[in-house]
Amino acid sequence: MHRSVLAGLALFVALATLAPTAGAQDIARLESEVTKITLDNGLRILVVERPGAPAFTYFAQVGVGGVNEEQGRTGLAHMFEHMAFKGTEEIGTDNLRKEEKAMEKVDEIYLAMFEERNKRFPDQQKLEELQAEFEAAQDEAREHVIANEFGNIVEKNGGTGLNASTGYDVTTYFYSLPSNKLELWAYLESERFINPVMREFYTERDVVIEERRMRTDSSPVGRMLEEFLAMAYIGHPYGRPLVGYRSDLDNFTRQQALDLYERYYVPSNVVIGLVGDVKADEVEKLAKKYFRDWEEGPKPGRVITVEPEQRGERRVALRDQGQPFYVVGFHKPDRFDDDAPVYDVITSLFANGRSSRLHERLVKEEKKAVGVGAITQLPGDIYPGLFITFVVPSAGVSALETEQAVFEELERLKNEPVSAEELEGVKTRMKADFMRQSRSNLGTISNLVDAELWEDDWRNGLQYPIEIDGVTAADVQRVAQECFVEKNRNVAYIITETEEQEGGNDAR
Repeated sequence: MHRSVLAGLALFVALATLAPTAGAQDIARLESEVTKITLDNGLRILVVERPGAPAFTYFAQVGVGGVNEEQGRTGLAHMFEHMAFKGTEEIGTDNLRKEEKAMEKVDEIYLAMFEERNKRFPDQQKLEELQAEFEAAQDEAREHVIANEFGNIVEKNGGTGLNASTGYDVTTYFYSLPSNKLELWAYLESERFINPVMREFYTERDVVIEERRMRTDSSPVGRMLEEFLAMAYIGHPYGRPLVGYRSDLDNFTRQQALDLYERYYVPSNVVIGLVGDVKADEVEKLAKKYFRDWEEGPKPGRVITVEPEQRGERRVALRDQGQPFYVVGFHKPDRFDDDAPVYDVITSLFANGRSSRLHERLVKEEKKAVGVGAITQLPGDIYPGLFITFVVPSAGVSALETEQAVFEELERLKNEPVSAEELEGVKTRMKADFMRQSRSNLGTISNLVDAELWEDDWRNGLQYPIEIDGVTAADVQRVAQECFVEKNRNVAYIITETEEQEGGNDAR
């Protein structure tokens, strides 16, 4: 999740009810609602006390994502996220000892299959025999599994919104519970983080493979975006598919998932947030009781590969049956750069919302598109990312027929200063969006956790609205001139079969 989406939410909730001249004292008042707890093992917990409805929201981030995967193990961070719902040594099994013995047998047969399958000339009959043994061993291990016990416990105790997500930079877990279930939360999450069991690993891997099939292999836009990122990044792991390459999904092992867990799921690489009808002192007491046995480990280092400077425009055209689609991306700095808020303002000014420039032109005036948008957090923003604009053409309009308008509007940003009125309107809309998102407990806690994880200070999240206010027309023009240049440009689009039959599209 991106800083521009997360940061400032709690600030706007507080300031919305205050005078327009709200200043440092009001921000200090908001800061006073937050308590930071740091355990001896390095785990950080943020608590925002909000008495009212007898419930609280839990939100945790782990500093691991697709960018941290080793070559040949793409998709493994996402795979572990799935495993985190499969239970622990105490949850999800009726006999851990027998289950572990059965899982060891599954692993042994799988490794034999792996070795045979990856020979230059594999023995197909032997593979069939091993496959039969593998399935039988999985059935044996499954006899001891209590399916979905973790989720069922949450649901039976009034929990809602149990979910998780994996991005290129971070893995996120969240749900809500009644306030009187705070100790249950501490037990469940400590178990999940300290004692996970990779049960039903290969069965769940098939679920992930199906996700890849639906989101990428069977999706024209998914296939195009995979090609687009691979083209835009020739060195940095942001160019690899988050869901993983199919060959990697077919071959990674349960032990590899454990290796990823042991390296990245350490207390110093995790930040937990709780917001709602809870007391910080009670949270601290329970945290010390349940999370104290989580062994301390070194915080993982940053990815050292730096994407080489792009020296010329890159293009990819996909011929497909799907809807025409156009996307253009430019390399930009990471979220820690002083110009990060300038890029966020440009996204709203250029293509986000019904009053954005590209929407006004392509959707309203020329009617060449049914939708446009811009984004700065794809693939991620902890490392230098991309400023991306996309266009969904109208019926009968090819992707390339929308390109000229995109380029002309980008040139306009470079050559004409944004008026004070237009810039102020953009900032006002961005703040209104923040306020709408911040009405939920989840919207409040997420930006604090995000800032604490990546900047070691949750207070930095509260400064972001001030940073947006500081963006000037000169900043917008300068950044546009630096970023939106031909040699920094990456273009991808879909040519439909209908267009090909009519001979109406040049792949340039």
